[in-house]
Amino acid sequence: MRLLILHLATIFGGAERTTSNLLTHLNRDVVRHVTLASPEALRDLLPARCDAFIDTAPHLRHGWFNSPRDLLSDARACSELLREAKPDIVLGMMHYPAALAVLGTRLARLPIKTVGSYRGPAYEHIRRYEHGIRRRVFLHAAIGGTARLADRMIVPSEGTARELRWRFLGSKARTVVIPNGIDNASVSLAATAPAPGLERLPENLPLLCVAARLSIEKDLGLLLEAFRRLQATHPATLAVVGDGPERGALEGRIADWGLQERVAFVGHQQNVYPYMRRADLYVHTCQFEGFGYTMLEAMACGTPVIATDCPYGPREVIGDNRFGLLVPGNDADALTAGIASLLDHPARRLALAELGQARARQLSIARMAAHYEAVFSELTPPHRHL
Repeated sequence: MRLLILHLATIFGGAERTTSNLLTHLNRDVVRHVTLASPEALRDLLPARCDAFIDTAPHLRHGWFNSPRDLLSDARACSELLREAKPDIVLGMMHYPAALAVLGTRLARLPIKTVGSYRGPAYEHIRRYEHGIRRRVFLHAAIGGTARLADRMIVPSEGTARELRWRFLGSKARTVVIPNGIDNASVSLAATAPAPGLERLPENLPLLCVAARLSIEKDLGLLLEAFRRLQATHPATLAVVGDGPERGALEGRIADWGLQERVAFVGHQQNVYPYMRRADLYVHTCQFEGFGYTMLEAMACGTPVIATDCPYGPREVIGDNRFGLLVPGNDADALTAGIASLLDHPARRLALAELGQARARQLSIARMAAHYEAVFSELTPPHRHL
């Protein structure tokens, strides 16, 4: 079959990791031809495993639902890309590309099957960051309409699937939950590399780590507040891996507290695993999360994980405290106490590290890729496989 992946991001995060894993691990005896349609910036961050590439920058002007007019304009441009590529299946990664895949296919009037992949909880984003009745009605119509018109919708967690059905009236029968997967062997190898930027931190203190885009929804302010409170009773250091619009504010907060010598902002790193592996504890905070891929990465590195119980991914990845420790969200006292309890009990950390590695083996990348292939094969009759 011929597959086109439409992905409009320009930075690398959890959804981009899923695209990268698919490009690397799809069975090419099943998916014989892959076209990647994305901005050039994303192409440079992904493995060179596609058969064709379409630079979307000259054609698709937006990456989110700005207005009905912009959506229609981008959908028409997408239809031209689809007429040129002639895939059997188009996979739209994230909400806006999924909408373009569905609308573009219908405008092109080609027998192309559409698969949308919503990686995070859209309702939670709309509730917090989108304002105005007309704006919210438009977003609900666009996201819900995409979910109802697509041949399949793939989401990474049961919570995201429930949100799609309850909040956007998505089809239960056409919604498929496929948890993210990880390549444990590759992680183990990559984790042995150096971790530049940590050399200035005191080596005699336990190290905490977080890897995330430094944006408001990641709730890193909560982590920093818990870290500040810990210093009186449990002195520790912190590695912050990632970049984003909140970096200046977060660095300023650490400076105001006089904790610069205990925190390393190392910026975006192509290889995050050495930082995770060197940490005594990985801390995940977020206001909402479809899956929370960095938790799985830390588990694969053998690092115990503590996470805030946000909608929806952490509870499913950690498994109701089986593979890590969950604490209430938006509660600095609870996060502080949770970190302190794990720092006080090395045996508990070791047990969670071992259980986390077992969880990472369970959520293998081979399992994830096979489930995507099954969805594609179900939609594509054998006589259309080229």
